[in-house]
Amino acid sequence: MNANGIRYVVDESFKMLARRKGANAVSTIIMGLSLLILVVFLLVTLNIAGFIDRTSEELRVYVYLRDGIDEDTSRAIQFRLLGMDGVREVVFVSRDEALEEFREALGGESDLLDALEENPLPDAYRVQLRQDRIRSPILGSFAEAVGGWEGVEEVRYGKRWFERGEKLVRGFYAIDLGLGLIVFLSVVFVISNTVRLTILQRRRTIDVMKYVGATNAYIRTPFVVEGAAQGAAAAVMAIGLLLGIHLFALRYLPGIVFFRWDAVAGFVLFCALLGALGSVAAMRRFLRL
Repeated sequence: MNANGIRYVVDESFKMLARRKGANAVSTIIMGLSLLILVVFLLVTLNIAGFIDRTSEELRVYVYLRDGIDEDTSRAIQFRLLGMDGVREVVFVSRDEALEEFREALGGESDLLDALEENPLPDAYRVQLRQDRIRSPILGSFAEAVGGWEGVEEVRYGKRWFERGEKLVRGFYAIDLGLGLIVFLSVVFVISNTVRLTILQRRRTIDVMKYVGATNAYIRTPFVVEGAAQGAAAAVMAIGLLLGIHLFALRYLPGIVFFRWDAVAGFVLFCALLGALGSVAAMRRFLRL
């Protein structure tokens, strides 16, 4: 296609959009509302995944020390912990500090501790691991290895509750993936049919262009450009509505995040491509490609 041909199809594409403002607006709104369902689902998933990650980062492993060990042995344990792969921080918690934290956790029932004749809690090291190391098999290996060290009484990280939480998280991601696939396919179906119906309404125009000898590229390109423009406009509309919902939700749920803007740009381009592909697929029937 030469320069004149390219100029023609570009001009024709914008003329088509201008001539059918009403129909294009309706198609774009339908596509935009369909995409809104998808982006709401994705944003909810993003925030729940972030909450799960932040919650797991709060996990700490407690390495309890035997009573009566000397300071050198205690310090040696700390250095060995700091030298282990995946350990981010090691904090010593004395038995007195542990008792005070326990008293604060009990709140109004902390008076029960006054009946104790002596502090039963041992000294301990509170270990924070990297996010990628907070997995049941890794934590189990860590506890087994450290638990065998000289001077270590016990290693605890809430094994039972953590494993139950992991199962719940895996179940959530499996269900979320299934629902996401259903929502995505539904949106693709709605968009492709909206574009197809738009082209069907102009079948006479296509027939006339074929009768006067227009090539397939001349006929198809304006429709493809129109489909891409509709897809991009629908994506912008969906993101705009989602941003409004997000700003409103922030009043009641502070801390929820929004998509990064590079992800938004990628989503708009993806929807433009989806609209263009929908047009190409719909045109195959008329152009016999």
